[in-house]
Amino acid sequence: MEFSSTVRFTVWKDGFDWEYTGMIHRLDPITNLIYLELEKEKGHIIKIKFQDIVSVEVNPTEGY
Repeated sequence: MEFSSTVRFTVWKDGFDWEYTGMIHRLDPITNLIYLELEKEKGHIIKIKFQDIVSVEVNPTEGY
């Protein structure tokens, strides 16, 4: 089953909290990384380490 909800991550990086919003492209449990396709920059994918995540919010109004 596939869902297409927008997710907002708050990430601790270099002593600051950064917020990223987008769609999860891939989860890698071996390297503990989330590949997030940013909402504002279509096609741009960033890597987020599991250990750096402060909070996660899912926007269910985007649909399935």
